[in-house]
Amino acid sequence: MTKSLLIATLLGLTAHSALAMDASEYRKLSAEQALQQAHQWHRSGDASVKVLPRQIDTEFANGEKVSIPTERHLLSIAPFVNQTHPCTFHVPTGCQGELVDAQMHVMVKDLATGELVHNTMVRTQHDGFIDFWMPKDGRYEFMFHYGDLMASEVLSTDAQSRTCITNMQLTKTDHKHHH
Repeated sequence: MTKSLLIATLLGLTAHSALAMDASEYRKLSAEQALQQAHQWHRSGDASVKVLPRQIDTEFANGEKVSIPTERHLLSIAPFVNQTHPCTFHVPTGCQGELVDAQMHVMVKDLATGELVHNTMVRTQHDGFIDFWMPKDGRYEFMFHYGDLMASEVLSTDAQSRTCITNMQLTKTDHKHHH
């Protein structure tokens, strides 16, 4: 076997093992890193990940289970125009939103302080969602603008709150009443 072939083979093996992260490695990740990994597994069958208000539960294809506590509350939001699915707790390995790689503007107001905590352009991921890690036990008004369409909703981050927000329909805004 030539030296270059051997190197290529070794590189191939490391590239594969990076994708095939096992439960022992995954267990060491932070909640934010675990969510990033879950996106890599989207509809791959490698693992099933569910984000609950206070932890991320993962089951690997071999049946191993890992639970990672969350420091913040995930609000994974899939603004939509026509199609959506009902959801309570986000499954980043399975959930698919309508708008993929769509750029939109988001404003997030903390209702306890009245402070604007986000006011920026965001882009939906390949799963159609945008992930927001928010402080626990808060209430936030989210407002999305997408072209001339708008959606807004007040979302909570308490221990019973949803992590998957699929009911924010973008609709035409009526500007006639604002002066």
